[in-house]
Amino acid sequence: YTVLDILQKVFYSNNGAREAFVELCNSKYVQQVTFDSYLYKKVQGNNPLDDIKLLGETIGCLIKGYSIAKPDAEFSNPVESMKRL
Repeated sequence: YTVLDILQKVFYSNNGAREAFVELCNSKYVQQVTFDSYLYKKVQGNNPLDDIKLLGETIGCLIKGYSIAKPDAEFSNPVESMKRL
């Protein structure tokens, strides 16, 4: 589950990252790796060249996502925070 933890930290940190994640999910390669990993219960090592291309696409999507996404709204709920203390 380390891979999923890393993905969550990278792609769910703000609106720009979430936009990048949505764009990456359109990739046939990402869909195939996801399906195979789910089917075989471990991350599937596929074609190293395609993995390098995916890394480039990921970085490009993150840059694009950060540049076009609106900033996250400030969130503050002091009443709820006090209940948790």
